[in-house]
Amino acid sequence: MTRTRYRQLAIVTTFGICFLVVAGGVVRLTGSGLGCDDWPNCNDERFIDVSSGHAAIEQLNRLLSGVIGIPTLLLVIAGFRAAPRGSGLRWPAVGVLVSVLANGVVGGMAVLGDLHPFLVQSHFMLAMVSIAFGLVAVRAASERPIPWREVSASNRIHLQVLGVVVMTAAALATGTVVTGAGPHAGEEDVRRYGFDIGSVARIHSVTVILAVACGVLLAWTVTRQAKTLQASMSSWLFVAIVQGVIGYAQYFNGVPEVLVGLHIAGATLLWVATVRLGLSGLDVAEGSEPPPVDTPETERVFGLPVTNV
Repeated sequence: MTRTRYRQLAIVTTFGICFLVVAGGVVRLTGSGLGCDDWPNCNDERFIDVSSGHAAIEQLNRLLSGVIGIPTLLLVIAGFRAAPRGSGLRWPAVGVLVSVLANGVVGGMAVLGDLHPFLVQSHFMLAMVSIAFGLVAVRAASERPIPWREVSASNRIHLQVLGVVVMTAAALATGTVVTGAGPHAGEEDVRRYGFDIGSVARIHSVTVILAVACGVLLAWTVTRQAKTLQASMSSWLFVAIVQGVIGYAQYFNGVPEVLVGLHIAGATLLWVATVRLGLSGLDVAEGSEPPPVDTPETERVFGLPVTNV
C-alpha cells in the first residue's frame, strides 16, 4: 500500500458516501423509506425483497451502502500499511469507518423506529461527518502535511474560516429540522416534528444568510491577505448561492420532489466545499497580512502616505 493508493481509496470512499446521501434522498422522496420495514432483513419473510417498487428502491440503497463499505475498509488497511504511526493517515481512515458503521446502525434504527424524524436527521448529519473524515484523509495523503499545530486562535483568517464552517454546519442542521417537519417523510403517516413549517424554514433561512455573510466577509479578507484561498473561497460562494436559490425556489413552489432532490445534492456539495475551505484555511499562517504601504521612499504628511519622486 502506498500513499497514492490511500489517496485514491479516500477519494472513492468520499465520493461513494456523497452518492449514498443523494440516493437516500431518492428513497425518501419516492416514499420508499419503509419499502423494507425490517433491518437487516428486508421484512419478516425475506432478507432480500424486490417484489414492489418501493422495496426495490430501498433494497438497492442498502446494496449501495454495503458496496461502499469495501473501499472504506480498504482505506483503514491502507492507513495502517501506507505510513507509520504519526503520519496522520490512520485516524481519518478510522474516523470514516467508525462513522459509516455508526450510520448503518442509525439507518437500521430509523427503519425500526418508523422513520422517526430525529433518527432520519441523525442519519444525514452522520453522513456529513463521514464526508469530512474522508476529505481529511484525501488531504492527509498529499505531499504537504496538515498544519494542525499551526492553527492560531488569534489569526483572523483562521477565525473567519471557522465561522464559515460552523455556520454552514448550523445551516445543514436546521435544514434537516425543516425536512423533519415537512411533507417528504419517506412514507405516508409516519411521525413528523410538530413544528410549524414556516417558522423552522425561517430559522433555517437565517442560518443560511449568516453563513453566506460569514463567507462574504471571509472573501473580502481573502482578497487582501490570503490569495491562496481564493479558489476554494470562490467555489464555496458559488455553491452556497446556487444552493440558496434552489432552497427558496423549492419553498415558494410547494417543495416539489425534483427541487428537493437537487437541494439535497446541493447541501452535500456545499459541505464538501466547506470542508475543503476549512482545510485550505489551515495553510494560512499567522501574520500573513500584506506588507505595509509605506516603503523607504515613502513619507507621511498629516498621516497620509506621500511617495518621494
